[in-house]
Amino acid sequence: MPYCLCLFDIHIKTLHHSSQVPRVCLSAVQGCAVMNVSGAIRSIALRRNLDAMSIFYEERSAVSKRFHLKLLGVAMPGLSFFFRGLILDTCEHFCIEFLTNRSHSDGYDVALQMGARLPQNYVVRNSRFKGKWGPEECASNLPFQLKRGHTFWMQVLLTAEAYFISVNGFHFAEYEHRMPYRWLSSVEVRGDVTDIVIDQYYVTEYPNRLPASMASPLPFVYESCITNSMNETERSTIPREWLRIDVPSKYLKLKRQLHNQLTLPFYGRMPQKDKLTEGRALRIEGRVRLLPQSFSVALQRGQDIWPQPTVSFYFCPSFARHSRAKLGKAIITRSAYINGAWVKREVSRLHTNFGPGKAFVILIACRRNGYELFVNNKSLLRFKHQMNPAGVDIVNIRGDIKLWDVVVESTRLIQGRTARSIFERAFGTLRPGRSE
Repeated sequence: MPYCLCLFDIHIKTLHHSSQVPRVCLSAVQGCAVMNVSGAIRSIALRRNLDAMSIFYEERSAVSKRFHLKLLGVAMPGLSFFFRGLILDTCEHFCIEFLTNRSHSDGYDVALQMGARLPQNYVVRNSRFKGKWGPEECASNLPFQLKRGHTFWMQVLLTAEAYFISVNGFHFAEYEHRMPYRWLSSVEVRGDVTDIVIDQYYVTEYPNRLPASMASPLPFVYESCITNSMNETERSTIPREWLRIDVPSKYLKLKRQLHNQLTLPFYGRMPQKDKLTEGRALRIEGRVRLLPQSFSVALQRGQDIWPQPTVSFYFCPSFARHSRAKLGKAIITRSAYINGAWVKREVSRLHTNFGPGKAFVILIACRRNGYELFVNNKSLLRFKHQMNPAGVDIVNIRGDIKLWDVVVESTRLIQGRTARSIFERAFGTLRPGRSE
């Protein structure tokens, strides 16, 4: 007798006894049944009750005005939705829902709901299947950017693996599919917003940038004009409160005016005539946040998130969360993305000067055969070139740090590997910073 394999009441395949049964796993997680299926669908929550706050916002937005848009055809990867509107001065919550063509007693299934909760300063993502909500997702490396009384601009891109979400031109989060994207039939906006405009069309790159989210030009610092005009104790632009006891005391005597920090995620555009090639270095000044998970630096071609741009060098420290982890020890990942695949990926646990609340200076020096990365006064690693470094035009920095300054500079003093030259170059040749 054959078996009939069905998913969501849809017949998928007829299996005979000799056929190999596909891997389908049912398990109980936090009181809800979760089905893990290979392919585009990762996890489907079948039974789950919303918490009190989610119920409150759901009931509140249910009675508000709705803005509805019906899809023009079957949704395919590359389809992008654009939402523009005004957030009311009294806004507590608004949501954007991607509805499917499958209905039940409680309404239509929701492939994706994005609920902006302004009092809590986060955007929750979730799905509803057969009247039951799944586990909520609310994490993001992007600071909350929605404000009462201001306009907002959001983009949602449909890919084969997930929804890509951007806010005001910045990539905000990814949401993996919990049900087939082909089920999408319409989009709806409701809550404390007005003047809503919804557009849909296919795109070849993501996100669509606004002027505020375009890459900032990186300054090029010539060594001679800096070192000849400033003495050693006046050159540092790192704020006094960012420095810690591990930094020599002579660098604590700052007399310069404090300056604004850079916002994350940070995109910097290399100078057209002074790119990061042999004999030059990228210098990054900042401070690790108090409860860090990870941060990353990518030297890449182009500013897009999708499709994945070519990356000449990717550097990502991840921090252990358990209490026994040694201070400053991090899991360092480095790799490159060439011709549609990550290559030369290396992961190792290294002792670094990165630590919660500690200031740092990273220098990525371009050599003839590869990049050499320094953290404060130590050479940390080398990475062989996987492409011509002249093809890099963007530096992308994101994660759990506060960023102070990013510049491209000449590297005459760091041709060797001496600790003194690196340390003094890092802290001694900082360009004049930005004024408040």
